[in-house]
Amino acid sequence: MGLLALTSPLAPVVAAVEGLRLQDPDLVRCVVPGVMTAGGDGWRPGTNRCALAVLLVAGWTRARRVPLPADGELFLNRAGQLGIRRARVAVLADDPVAGAPGVVVAATREELFSIVLEHAVDAGPELQATMRRLTRAKAAA
Repeated sequence: MGLLALTSPLAPVVAAVEGLRLQDPDLVRCVVPGVMTAGGDGWRPGTNRCALAVLLVAGWTRARRVPLPADGELFLNRAGQLGIRRARVAVLADDPVAGAPGVVVAATREELFSIVLEHAVDAGPELQATMRRLTRAKAAA
């Protein structure tokens, strides 16, 4: 598992995913524990639609931070789990990391949600199923 500083803009997204792992391990089995990776041995460049859906939905619904992974920064381990080497995030203007390098700032919740939808295309049909499961998990919490 990669290390992530608590001050990283991605830290709340990682915390959201790991919280979900405790509630619904099957939902997040497509994401490597800790989300982050340095790549290297046992990893290959690639993507996983289930994992992208989990990251987008968890980031939006639980942290209001939307991870924006770039090509070349996504890796799959031998089990097919997604790990991220580096990603920008999109946040609302009142977020403490707004204005930091690599952070995209949205003026409104609607604008931030538009960013989610832009990146949802990459998540494919898995996004709807993930959204339903996360909504049920959040309501049960």
